[in-house]
Order: sequence, then C-alpha cells, then structure tokens
Amino acid sequence: MYLYHRIEELVAANTDSRRAIGSFVLSEAAHLSDFTIADIAQATFTSKASCTRFAQSLGYDGWRPFIKDFIAEQLYQEKHPAFVDANFPFDAEANEEQVIEAIADLTADAVSDTARLINRGLLARAAKLLADARRVRVFALSPNSYMGGLFCRKLLSIGIDAMEAVPSELGVIARSLGELDCAVIISYSGNNPESDPMRQVPILLANKVPIVAIAGDGNNYLRKCANATLTISSRESLYSKIGTLASEASVNYLLDVLFGCVFARDYERNLEFKLIGGRQLESERSQA
Repeated sequence: MYLYHRIEELVAANTDSRRAIGSFVLSEAAHLSDFTIADIAQATFTSKASCTRFAQSLGYDGWRPFIKDFIAEQLYQEKHPAFVDANFPFDAEANEEQVIEAIADLTADAVSDTARLINRGLLARAAKLLADARRVRVFALSPNSYMGGLFCRKLLSIGIDAMEAVPSELGVIARSLGELDCAVIISYSGNNPESDPMRQVPILLANKVPIVAIAGDGNNYLRKCANATLTISSRESLYSKIGTLASEASVNYLLDVLFGCVFARDYERNLEFKLIGGRQLESERSQA
C-alpha cells in the first residue's frame, strides 16, 4: 500500500486534525514540496505540533521524514505515468467507442505496470510453494474472491488440490492448514489485521503455513508476514473511483503469471494431465 493510500485511510477513519491535514496533503500532492510545515498548519487551521503528530500516526518520527517519503512517492508516479486515469478512465460525455479505448488502455497500462513490479525471485519462490503444496487455499473477499476462484480452477486442471476459502469459514479453513500446505491471500491494501482476510494471518503463521501474498505496493501488514509477495499495480484510489477496474486487471494478470510459472515447473507432466483431463471432460459432455 502506497503512503498516499494510507493517508486516504487515515482521512476516512478520523474527524480531528488528522483529517484536515490528510485532506490537504492529498489535494496538494503534486505541489506539496512548495509548502512548509507552517504553511500547512495555517492552511488547515491546525498547528505544527498537529502536523508532527499526523506524521507519527503514519509511523514516522516527525514531519520531515514523512514529507521526504511522500514527495519521493509522487516523483516515482510522475516518472511512470499512466495512459489513462485508473480511477476515472472515462467521463460522463464518453460514447461507446471512447469507453472501448479507455478500458483497453486501462487494462494494458495495469498489466504493463504490474509486470514491471514483479520481483522475479519472489515469483519463483511463490511458484515453488504452490507446486510443492499438499493443498492450496485462497483467502480473499469480493471481488478478489472471484478471481481467486478462477485461479483455483486452473490449478485443479493440473492436479493441484486448490480451493477458494469460503468467506464465512475463513477461520476454520485457516486452522485446518499446516506446514505442508500453502495459503494465498489477496488484498489490495494488505492492511487492517483486525479484518479478514488478514485476520487469519496469525493463525497461519502459528501453524507454519507458507503464505503467498497478492498485495498493493509499499509497506503493509500482509507483505511483512508473507513468504513471497507479488505486487498489485496500485494506481487506484481506495475510495474515489468508478470501480476496481485496474486492480482487477492487475490481480488477474498476477494470478495467470503465477499459474503459468507453476505449470512451467513440470511442463510435460502438467500438459499431459491437462490434455487427458480435457479429453475426458469433452467425452462426458458429448455423452450427456
């Protein structure tokens, strides 16, 4: 999760000076280097001490290290611009042709950005954990659970025992896993350890279950706990957007890449298993 997203969460969760300061930081993100801490305190009707406490609530010792990281994050985004706004890829005046082009550009941009963020070493580790697992269980909430279900279906097609953990049974399923299994957890923010699916992480760690995480960039709870993390393209706002179009494209791409790497680890065996299974299924359909 980027620092920008953590500030969004802070603004949404508070009604005190943190909301005022956070809202100002987000609205002036592109020009924040132009403001001193005194300027921001005056503009938000708070104080320099309040600004310092705001930075501390995000895990920083003071305002300067916070503002340094925030500006660096904004500069990174400027150096890797998107072709289309991930939050509002089209406007109220868009016709069908413009929507077609916008969604195509959005998907291509999300996939390209995701590919650039993949750590090849962590990808190989994640693929090995899945290929060697006795059972694979995917922990996610809607809409990520739908994509997790499709991922499980692909793994099943090559003989890997993979299932999506039912949201109402996450705790029971987490407790049933052991060190020979593997848990895949999908979460855009990767934070909120008190909420599912992150609430199951302590149980999985206690049972020594290897964890493969699909999470947003930046520091977050899930990334710190996982054995291997693949990074979702995080250009979307947490709240202000048409939908989760870019992040869904990113998650789907990561899961397809992960499946492809698992498949490639034992290509001939997996291909034979899939082809035989496919012929059997087609035979059953033709006889029905």
